[in-house]
Amino acid sequence: MRVVETRVIGATPDAVWKVGGDTANVANWIPALEKSHQQGDLRYATFAEGGGEATERIVAHDDGQRSYTYEYVSGPLPLSFYSSTFTVNSHPEGAEVVWSAEFAAASPDAEAELAGAITGIYSSALSELALRARKWLASAETR
Repeated sequence: MRVVETRVIGATPDAVWKVGGDTANVANWIPALEKSHQQGDLRYATFAEGGGEATERIVAHDDGQRSYTYEYVSGPLPLSFYSSTFTVNSHPEGAEVVWSAEFAAASPDAEAELAGAITGIYSSALSELALRARKWLASAETR
């Protein structure tokens, strides 16, 4: 199954990437996460409200292209496969973020529910990312 969330953010692509491209600190802008950190290519993310901890592997990271890809290694979600790419592109109104995932649930019956949950996480995270990127840009302009 595939899900894609796209959002245009009224901030420069570099400002959006400064916040969103920091793979270790995604909990700063993903409301579904309580905390996150990274050791090497492994990222550890703790879901809010006792939702458990997930381990993800960063398999590609390109600052020049403002894009990274990660895969789900383990955690509370019933996934047999999950690969996600987060990309920040230039846009006439600032930056366009494209966040996509290809995944398969451990049980085919769970795929629709997981697609809805992933879409909800991405959507709320992109709203928070927009706020954080605009704040970062405003603080950078005053320095």
